[in-house]
Amino acid sequence: MKNFDDLMSAITFAEAGEHEKAREILKSKNTILLALSEEKFDTNVFKYAINISRRIKAAIDVLYLKISEAKNNALHEFLSEAAREGIRCNLVTEEGCMKKAILDYTEKKKDVLFVVIGSTPELNIECKGGGKALSEAWKKLKCPLVVVSKSEMPSTA
Repeated sequence: MKNFDDLMSAITFAEAGEHEKAREILKSKNTILLALSEEKFDTNVFKYAINISRRIKAAIDVLYLKISEAKNNALHEFLSEAAREGIRCNLVTEEGCMKKAILDYTEKKKDVLFVVIGSTPELNIECKGGGKALSEAWKKLKCPLVVVSKSEMPSTA
């Protein structure tokens, strides 16, 4: 619960323009996990991730659930934009169930502050069967989950 409280405090300070205080609160963790899928792809989530990353000086790990072999130009544009902003990005492609991919990633990588995803339905992409076991495992997510909707986007200024 302390991690959640620290995260909420840091986000509040960052959004109020107190970036140094936000960084101080989050100094031991420094990565945002941006979970995306090829199926539901919203560039507004990118803007949110870049904005909050810039404010708290966190790297972004992009967990990309790939369904086909097609190249996603919007994803490559996001990575380029992050690089121009000086934000360190790491692209990790996965296949299969989004929830499982997020759980596995956050279990292995302990420095994830929070997971950003575009919509709640995205969590169930490619998840078939094993519903009860996966739901129980989901309760063990080691960090907060931030679901970004277009109406709640912060300004990019």
